[in-house]
Formats: sequence, C-alpha cells, structure tokens
Amino acid sequence: MQPIDIAIALRRRTPWEAMDLGLAMLQRWWREAYVPHLAVGIAIALVGWGLSLWAEKAVIALLFIWWLKPLYDRVVLHVLSRAVFGEVQSARHVLGAAREWLGTGLAMALTVGRLDTARSFNLPVRQLEGQRARAGRERRGVLGRRVSSYATWLTIVCAHFEVVLYWSLGRLTTLFLPAKGNEGQDFFAAFFTGSIFDYGDVLAYAAAVLLLEPFYVAAGFALYLNRRTLLEGWDIEVALRKITQRHAAAAVLLVCCMVPLLCFAQEKKDPKQEIAEVLKAKEFPHPVDTTHWQRRHPLEPAERAASEGDSDRDYSWLGALGYVLANVVRVLFWALAAAAIAYAIWWLARMLPRMRAPAAAAYRPPASLFGMDIAPEKLPADVAAAALALARDGRLREALGLLYRGSLSDLVHRRGVELLASHTELEALQLATRRVDPERSAYLQTLVRIWRECAYSRRAPARLEVESLASGYKVMTT
Repeated sequence: MQPIDIAIALRRRTPWEAMDLGLAMLQRWWREAYVPHLAVGIAIALVGWGLSLWAEKAVIALLFIWWLKPLYDRVVLHVLSRAVFGEVQSARHVLGAAREWLGTGLAMALTVGRLDTARSFNLPVRQLEGQRARAGRERRGVLGRRVSSYATWLTIVCAHFEVVLYWSLGRLTTLFLPAKGNEGQDFFAAFFTGSIFDYGDVLAYAAAVLLLEPFYVAAGFALYLNRRTLLEGWDIEVALRKITQRHAAAAVLLVCCMVPLLCFAQEKKDPKQEIAEVLKAKEFPHPVDTTHWQRRHPLEPAERAASEGDSDRDYSWLGALGYVLANVVRVLFWALAAAAIAYAIWWLARMLPRMRAPAAAAYRPPASLFGMDIAPEKLPADVAAAALALARDGRLREALGLLYRGSLSDLVHRRGVELLASHTELEALQLATRRVDPERSAYLQTLVRIWRECAYSRRAPARLEVESLASGYKVMTT
C-alpha cells in the first residue's frame, strides 16, 4: 500500500469522523463489498442451518453464524483495502484469491482472539500488515493507543444495532407464519417453532449479520487508516509527493542550471569555524522569553498625549486602598470560616445524642407464655401438692400443665430469666438452662419433653412420670 495511490482525501480526523469516513467508503464500493460477502456469508449460514437440523437445535446455527464473523470480516476488508488504494476487484477475483484473506491468522481469530472487543480495528494489522505473535501485539498496542476505546464502543454500538435488527426481522417472520387450522399448516408452524430459538430466528439473525457486518468492518478500517495517517504523516507525504510531481520539470531544469554554478562557486569552508561564527550572534548566548501587554486597538495621538499627561498624577492612594480592601476581605473570610466551624460543632453536638443507640426498655414479665397464665397470683400456693392431687385423680394433662406454668413463673419472676411472648418453647428452654444449675436444667428438659409429647403428639403421659415430676418440683423451685 502506497499513500500516494490512496483514493480518499487524507487529513487528520477525529475517531468519530474516521468511522463516518468508513461508512462513506462502503457507500461508494457497496456493490464490490456486498457481493462476495453475501456469497461467503450465505454459504456459511446454510452450513449452520444444516448442522442445526441434524442436531435438531436452532441455537447451533446461531452460534455457528456468530462465531464465524471474523471470516466475513476478512472478505469485506480485502475488498475495501484494495479499493481504497485504487484496485477495485470483482467478486470472482476476490473469491478466487481466498488464500490471501484466509491465510491471515484466521485460526487464531476464531480461538484466542474471538472475544476481541476491538476486532474491526485490529484486523488490518493481522490481515494487511501480516503482524503476528509479539510483533503483532506491539503493533496493535502502538496503533490502539488513544483509539482502542473508540473501537470498543464501535463494537458495542454495532452489537446493539444487530440485536435490534435481529429482533425486528424475527418479529417480521412471525407475520408470515400461517395460523393453525389444518394439518399441513400445523406441520409448517411446528417446523419454525418449538424451542427458545426457532429456525425463523436463524433466518433473522443471519440477515442481520450479513447486512450490518460490512458497516462494522468499514468503520474499523477507516479508524485504522486515520490512526496510521496521524502516526506516519501520510497526509504530509501525499502533499509533498503531489508538489514534487507538479513541479518536477522545473526542478530538474533548475538543478541542471545550478549544478555548474555551484561547482565553480563553491569554496572550501571549515564547518567548525562556520558554527563558531554563527554562535557569536547575540541571540545564542542568552535566550530570554519575555511577555508584555499591548492594546488590541492602538490609541490615537490625542488620546496617547492625554494618557501620558494623566501618568504624571499621583495614584499611590490606589495601592493603599487596595491593601485595605484586601485585609478587610481576609478578615471576613476568616470570620466566615470560624462561624462555619462553630456551626458544624454545634450541629454535631445536637446530632450526637440521636446517633447513640436508644436505651433498652426495662424488662416487663409477660402475663402469659405459650397461651398459659404464669402470673404468681394465678397459681396455687403449693403447686407441687396441687399437681400431685390432680395426677392421683387421673387428670394427668392438667397436672402436667400446672407444673409447666409453675416452672415458667418461677423462671421469670424469681430467677430473672427474661422470657418474652415471642420466644418458642425451645428458645425459652435454652435461656433457662443458662441461668440454672445442671440439676434444675435436667428437670426442665424432662418436663418440656413430656409436655410437648402430651400437648402436640397426643401422647398421654404415664402417671408415675407426672407424680415424679410433681415430687421433684419442690427441689427445682427451692
């Protein structure tokens, strides 16, 4: 590629302008780019379709079409890279030269580099420059400096356009599906439906990719050309070559005339002496940069004379006034700063009590637990004797319930175990066992177990068990 042969106007462009140039390039050579691109893309889409039919899963075709995008890209880039430099090729010539654009790191692009977010920008480095491995990475790093983010955003924007077009075409295909009515129509509809992705989605996605991918490649290629123009001065080189071609005859004539004169007139000079003579000039030893103010519109002679007359007056009082004003402003500033700090301290002092955690409310023993009254005044004076009498009368459940109520009341009112109405029986037992000795803890565990079996499992307790619990109640409450 020679910059002098380029068919576009080379100038320094912003990245977005460069991508817009790529779209203009595709608009100019759209026929040359789309014909071979569609030939390759449709063939690949048909292969993916066949694989999905064989596996009976449409998603395989979608993944196949998406994964082989680097292959489509190479066709379009091959066409545009030749057209930009004055070599417009036909579709037959492009497909016949498939080795040129297939043998440019396609395997690497389909494996390691498949998820490259700047694929359209990095592709010319692999395909056109032939840079690979470490040299390719360094080359992409140099070219991608300051523009790799634009290439990534190009990929993101094109991906969104692709999704929108795919969804729109997918909804369009549903309009052509016949309604279910007879057996033949049900078979046709079943062919296009049946999973998350159906074969109508394959058609829609293939159409979206084949339509939009050339735009993506063209924009990335133009971004690459613009970056090389900025780094390598292609625009300057082209301008100089044009000037040279335009004045080539005059330059040759001038050189032919000047060479004889120079041959006769040239004197031998000592370079060191010449340099020393030049350095003796006053500009070299002490270079000084100065800055001064001047009027944009010079004064008229009368105005200049008036201003010179005014310069004789004494304006020293203005300096004193400025000094006083500066000190006043300084005092006001520090006064405002002190007031702001005082206000911040006052505000924090007011807010600190609110930041503290509220004091816990005093514990109030509940009137009942688990649906049973545990107030001492609601219980007999001798709980053990009353429970033993109930057990001997055969009223074992009532006796067991009385012992349970008495135990809970003793824990809450005498031993200070803070039981709440929201606690479960097992939680209450765990809190109680932490506050009593092992003997009382064993008694409570036996009592709760027998009570739960009687109350919830409908298992009648043995009379001897209840009498034993009633006898042991005095030991537990003393």
